[in-house]
Amino acid sequence: MTVKTRVLLVDDHAMVRAGVRMLLNSQPDLEVVGEAGSAPEARVIAGRSQPQIVLLDLSLPGGPCLPLISELQGLSSQPQILILSMHDDPAYVRAALGAGARGYVVKTLSVDNLLQAIRDVTRGRLVIDLDDSERTAEVFQAVQPGSARQSARHRLSPREQQVLELLCQGHSNLKISEQLDLSPKTVATYRARLSEKLGLKTTADFVKYGQDVGLSSAMPVRRLPPP
Repeated sequence: MTVKTRVLLVDDHAMVRAGVRMLLNSQPDLEVVGEAGSAPEARVIAGRSQPQIVLLDLSLPGGPCLPLISELQGLSSQPQILILSMHDDPAYVRAALGAGARGYVVKTLSVDNLLQAIRDVTRGRLVIDLDDSERTAEVFQAVQPGSARQSARHRLSPREQQVLELLCQGHSNLKISEQLDLSPKTVATYRARLSEKLGLKTTADFVKYGQDVGLSSAMPVRRLPPP
């Protein structure tokens, strides 16, 4: 049986939510687990439904939506946020991605492209589609990959930050396990999480990323306080 991706719809227009809900629920791999029409309602329903993807409109009653992005990502399900907006201004895109959104698409998008965007974000890919290929390419070039990875980095746990620093210095899993007093298997798990969150695969990828953000030089290991 296919495991369905759990999606929360957040839009203040009921008709929009109804149309998107029918579309997503008709797909074998997607399931709408909740709907909200305002920022406060989104907080409550997201906590209850624990979605994997939040399809979020930026224009909502009940407060600004940029802080809502990081709040939703703090859920235990760690949902990816895909903005579905009527605004195609690059400034909106940069603001949303800077706040932690993983994708930004416009409401004039075709059905097939919207479904593909949701699936791509589910797989951890950065998605931008402004329904204009030239503008999309310009914005994507401006934000990819540094800003998206930087925002993802700021959402890492303290232990993930530790492992990331050592990976960026070129250390092996075994060496990291010795320095942090963790099992090699645990380090491998952290590395897999970091690969997924930051889009880094090989040791060379981690080292290059460390050079870009200033984590590549040797530094003392930061000890975490006892749990």
